[in-house]
Amino acid sequence: MKTKMALIFLLFSLTLTAQTRVVTLEGIVKPDMIAVKDGKIYVLEKTSIFIYSAKNFQFIKKFGREGEGPREFMARPYGPPMSMSFVDGQLVVNSNNKLSYFDRNGNFKTERKAFANLVLFQVKDNFVAIGPSVDTEKRFRISYRLYSNDLKELKNLFHTNISVNPQDYIIMPISAIGHNPCYKGNIFVAASNTDFIIDIYDHTGKKIRRISKDFVRKKIPQTYRDEIHKWFKDESMYKQFYDGIKNFIKFKDYFPAIRDLILADDTIHVVTHRQKKDLWECILLDMTGKEIKRTFIPLSRYIPFTYYPLLCAVENGILYSLIEDEDEEEWKLHIVDLK
Repeated sequence: MKTKMALIFLLFSLTLTAQTRVVTLEGIVKPDMIAVKDGKIYVLEKTSIFIYSAKNFQFIKKFGREGEGPREFMARPYGPPMSMSFVDGQLVVNSNNKLSYFDRNGNFKTERKAFANLVLFQVKDNFVAIGPSVDTEKRFRISYRLYSNDLKELKNLFHTNISVNPQDYIIMPISAIGHNPCYKGNIFVAASNTDFIIDIYDHTGKKIRRISKDFVRKKIPQTYRDEIHKWFKDESMYKQFYDGIKNFIKFKDYFPAIRDLILADDTIHVVTHRQKKDLWECILLDMTGKEIKRTFIPLSRYIPFTYYPLLCAVENGILYSLIEDEDEEEWKLHIVDLK
């Protein structure tokens, strides 16, 4: 019996090791975004981009610095973050006022002017813009809008309930902001501040599909409310203003159905607010909305009020998730097989 149990434990251990691996990515201090493309891992930190091998996880190259030159970036101190995405084999970096284009090795190609207060993602000849705009109540809220190639607004796709008006309520938890919302010429938007709804548009802004699913609502506990107030009180950007903003922090009754979307491998990876200890639920859907599987994935420490995406990316059925090891003061890359 003991021999049989030992064999079962060994097989389980081998399976777990085969599915999950943890390595240290050297040189990272405070990453903002991660992307994976064709065997390379790209980590955005402030105004620099680190490139690592996705095979042996060794450092390859670092490029970018603060400035206004063709290989330099200006980060936005307040407002939308810098971002990076891939278009036609090129790495596109959206910093303050411009889009910079590089090859996958980090070699500069070209640049063009953009907006200071919007994050742009190219979808064929148009752009999806994420940033503030006026809603039907004449309030500035974070929205998804479609722009032409010459950066003229074409249409609004969706307004979140994230307000950027001074003295307006901070509604927690904030709605999902999908990075990157564009995949194979279509646009994917978590189109509800509460329910499980994903709207899919073509590059012209025409809605081609709505994915809607039932879900079990998760009530927001008092412990979450206490944690949010503590975070605002301790966070360096907000703590000096905490006494002024604490009465403007309001809470939903239930967590939103969708926390974030990750688009890869012809699959919609839906991260929810459901947890199993330190892991978060991830629902894998095909492009029609048919559920493939559910699993739980490791994610970095929950930051309640940020416009940056989750520190994870997916390629070829593998999840790459950056998580800080605070004891060792290192950033660990968790590699998880989702297949």
